[in-house]
Amino acid sequence: MSQSQFKFERKSGGVSRKLKQAGNVSKIREFELEKIDLVETFDIVQIVGEGWFGKILLVEHRGTDNEMVLKSLPKNYTAVKDFYREFHFSYHLSAHRNIVSTFDVAFQTASFYVFAQEYAPLGDLTSNISDTGIGELHSKSVAKQLVSAIQYIHSYDLVHRDIKLDNILVFKSDFSRIKLCDFGETRKNGNWVTRRNEWIPYMPPEILAIDTEHKYKVETSHDVWQFAVVLFVCLTGCLPWQKASSEDPRFVSYVYWVSSNGIMSPFRRPKLFKMLTSNAQRMFRKFLQPNVQTRPSVLDEVQNFIDERWLSKYMLDKSKVVSDDIDELSPSLYSYQTDQEENKKFLLAFSNCGIETAVVDRAAKKERIKQWIQSSVIEEEDEEDSSEGTSKLSLSRKGSNDTEENELYALTKREG
Repeated sequence: MSQSQFKFERKSGGVSRKLKQAGNVSKIREFELEKIDLVETFDIVQIVGEGWFGKILLVEHRGTDNEMVLKSLPKNYTAVKDFYREFHFSYHLSAHRNIVSTFDVAFQTASFYVFAQEYAPLGDLTSNISDTGIGELHSKSVAKQLVSAIQYIHSYDLVHRDIKLDNILVFKSDFSRIKLCDFGETRKNGNWVTRRNEWIPYMPPEILAIDTEHKYKVETSHDVWQFAVVLFVCLTGCLPWQKASSEDPRFVSYVYWVSSNGIMSPFRRPKLFKMLTSNAQRMFRKFLQPNVQTRPSVLDEVQNFIDERWLSKYMLDKSKVVSDDIDELSPSLYSYQTDQEENKKFLLAFSNCGIETAVVDRAAKKERIKQWIQSSVIEEEDEEDSSEGTSKLSLSRKGSNDTEENELYALTKREG
């Protein structure tokens, strides 16, 4: 691909909105991906991020001096149809002002499928949030923008499925401009997908209850749950729990509280939720409803709570909340409930919320965990011991014969 082919309109974050809106979001466009030499076409400024998903590079195009981000997905781990889908949704949905702009530029290198997006100089929400959150006013600003973006996605009968702090980019330090990104997990509402290793703290309980590699139906209520978890962290600086399952004491306490409605005894409000006003608690009880059948599938009702106060005076002494209940803030693989009568109450609470309460064979469970850990270690060693010439996620390409990747590594080291 010649340098002259890279032309960008400096409008609305980098590319014509009219062009995007003219496309058909529901029909995924497939086309021939031209192969280019990355380091001959772009100057690499820095590595913005990297992981199992690939590399995010901040670059300047040599022919136009345009600055952009290149999302590079490794061919060894990415089916070309999955790349087309992510690029397609990223490009067409970025017509919305709170969704990161994606340029109409996609190509391949020897080892990666690549497409271009705008750069967020302030990073994501994870790097902008403190241990006390971002405050009520900023949280409400994030909530309104995020709701707008999610509703836009849902209007095309799509579900994002990966709403988390890492996928919300910050463009202004006062959080007056944030944008949702990463549409690699986006699917059509109602489709059946295979459960993978999704980010557990944001996963709703009905998905966690499904074994890995089993299928489940995509629903907009999954985005509603993830939105509420993000908002909770923005307000408090804490995750409400490590995982929404009976293995996490904090979630058990929350389910018991939500299902009791003051009727069952004893009634106990989870300590983290004491940092919120009664109105905010009502909002979270609605959107973090464990029973997927009664959880809202849309976020229209958020507007009803925007003008209410969300943080209570209890939030001013958050250190007391944390120190008073260490167990409640600790992740756990096993339930701490041992009393038979108390267990019956919790099982009933889960059952009332539509969550399965089958008896767990703890010996079998421990064996599965042991096997999972062992298989993970083996898989990691296999990746480290992989043959030369196989593209992996590390930028260090010692022993590789891939000229392009070696040049990329050398250039990056020089920039560092």
